[in-house]
Amino acid sequence: MSKRLDKLSALIPQCRVLADVGCDHGYVGIEALRTGKARQVVFVDVSPLSLDKARANCPHELIDSVRFVCRDGLGELNSDCAVIAGMGGLEIVSILTKAKFPPPCLILQPNRNAREVRNYLCGQYDVIYDGMIYDGGIFYNMIFAERSEKPQALSNLELEFGKTNLASPTRDFKLFLLKEQAKFSKILNDCSDPKIVEKLSLVEQALSVVGGQQ
Repeated sequence: MSKRLDKLSALIPQCRVLADVGCDHGYVGIEALRTGKARQVVFVDVSPLSLDKARANCPHELIDSVRFVCRDGLGELNSDCAVIAGMGGLEIVSILTKAKFPPPCLILQPNRNAREVRNYLCGQYDVIYDGMIYDGGIFYNMIFAERSEKPQALSNLELEFGKTNLASPTRDFKLFLLKEQAKFSKILNDCSDPKIVEKLSLVEQALSVVGGQQ
């Protein structure tokens, strides 16, 4: 599997029923069964072709532990944990908002709009891990959250960049910040855009936080 899928798999805790939402090829859910992290996996995708790929990839010896559901989102599915990865943050929030039974544990990988995902989680979940990896020329946010009656608030910088990234910055995250700084600075050389000024300010605040950390 790719570095991205390996990290998603590593974040999955022990659970009875795992929902692999937007499963595509099904590698993450299959790995959860192989490693014994999940007793049952429900593969969910709006695309029948994607479900066919997951079904074809699932080893015969695991077939009694899986279900394949063609639908958009969680719906009425009841699971201990859900992996929702490889889609936009607004779509992830929509899936969770519409779920009849929001899972108590979430592993999320928004391709964009990660701030909106974190903002949604703040009302119901504690963010346990929120880091970043660089894989195949792309930066990926990885979030692990657990439902809580008294979720911890996130600061403005944590909402923007992720609390694990700021508390324990990796080389990948520092590289991301430097690339963002260079990108926004170049834009401002050509024009003055208040939104870009604000984005650059946040990046430079984050750099000042992580600069002295190893």
